[in-house]
Amino acid sequence: MRNITTVVNHPVIKKTIRLSVFTLLLSVVFFSCRKEEQITTDSSAKLTFSTDTVWFDTVFVQSGTNQPLSVTKRVWVYNPNADAVKVNIALKGNQYGVYKLNIDGQPSNTVSGKVIRGKDSLIIFVQMYVDANGLNDPTKPFIVADEIDFTTNGNAQVVNIAGYARKANYLRNAVLDCSSNSLHWTQGIPYVIYDSILVPSGCTLTIDAGTHIYSHVKSCLLVAGTLIVNGTTSNPVIFEGDRLEPDYANVPGQWIGVRFLTSSKDNVIKNGVIKNGFIGVEVDSFSNNQNPKLLLQESIIENMTAFGLAGFSADIVATNNLITNCGNYSFIGALGGNYHLYHNTIATFGNTFNRTTRTFILDNSPYTDASGNNIIAAFPLNFDLKNNIIYGSQDDEILLNTNSSGGNATGKGYFQNCILKTLDYAGSNSLGNTTFNNIINKDPKFNDYTKNDLDISTSSPAKGKGIYLNTSIDLKGRSRNLSAPTIGCYE
Repeated sequence: MRNITTVVNHPVIKKTIRLSVFTLLLSVVFFSCRKEEQITTDSSAKLTFSTDTVWFDTVFVQSGTNQPLSVTKRVWVYNPNADAVKVNIALKGNQYGVYKLNIDGQPSNTVSGKVIRGKDSLIIFVQMYVDANGLNDPTKPFIVADEIDFTTNGNAQVVNIAGYARKANYLRNAVLDCSSNSLHWTQGIPYVIYDSILVPSGCTLTIDAGTHIYSHVKSCLLVAGTLIVNGTTSNPVIFEGDRLEPDYANVPGQWIGVRFLTSSKDNVIKNGVIKNGFIGVEVDSFSNNQNPKLLLQESIIENMTAFGLAGFSADIVATNNLITNCGNYSFIGALGGNYHLYHNTIATFGNTFNRTTRTFILDNSPYTDASGNNIIAAFPLNFDLKNNIIYGSQDDEILLNTNSSGGNATGKGYFQNCILKTLDYAGSNSLGNTTFNNIINKDPKFNDYTKNDLDISTSSPAKGKGIYLNTSIDLKGRSRNLSAPTIGCYE
């Protein structure tokens, strides 16, 4: 057997060893002399992402919180810059503790100074943890929204996270399936809208008393078909935002609202509560038949950032409704239209908004091009207002504009037996030409307008001052004095 010394001293082996050592030394010299990758501090350096929203729509079926109750989602984070960047990454809120991150192999919801090499990327894994036993917990939100925050050289970027957290009927960014031409929503399990949904043309959506509809921020219910809301005095149908915390109970702007499109027809909202949105109800065109586009009865629209009830060349009949606490207009009828309003209380005070506009607008101005000089369309304005209270914190709460270019501008219209707060009651082109037997600038004596309680006291000037309209009940379902009813939505 040959000893190790003889093998090592073999000329071929010795040459191979010398070559290997030389290669190793050359590699050490090369890498030790290599310049470290530059980390840019340029304030314009930003990241890109594989998605802007991580969405969890998994059905939760497991119990306990030791196991993830969702699939694992991925977010690729790209550095498109030539140089490396340092990034701070953090899950922003996680108020309910439902989201967990794994950032480039590190199980943590926060990482500071993470280096991403130039033209390179990293991956973040996201899981959602919700205890299935708590899916009906009334203290939990229906949709848990959060965000992953990225800060790179002062640049703040966000990837949103959202997922279902409670048992509900979830509707997300969809045209409702209406193959039978009808849909039926019932009380019990609530309905949650994320993004806009559409009731298609030819479809009738009927909503039973007691049904609760929650909408996420920027969500809207669009109706191209027909909406029938069948609430009752004791069991209304409620539309509101999906923030369930007590601090959000009366906060405007949490969702968009309900909008009736051109093809929509024969809509009825009875005993509905529509609250905390941007525009409560919007009707954007004339009726397609002999019926009003919208019949609104015994309903409440409140806490809207912009408008309560808005009609644009629309046909609306509204009876026994309360419309209050709106940032711009509680009621607006623009571009003409047909408006029949009976026994409504339309009033906004400075409870939430720093108001600069009047609460009630009827405007016959035509639709023009961008220059404002060329009329594209003009529509007649007809209005019939009886037994309404129109009031608020401004000195003048009513604007009637019958534009001479608006098509039948003088229209057919009048206010009768209403309580009106206005400075414009006499003279040509004013309310004086359209009013009959109204009570002007007298305090209706609401119970407590600071709390949106606009029921009236026994000493209110509205008591017994209305005219007979065959309206037998008020907004609370109380019987009316038919021969001498009280003005407004409350008897």
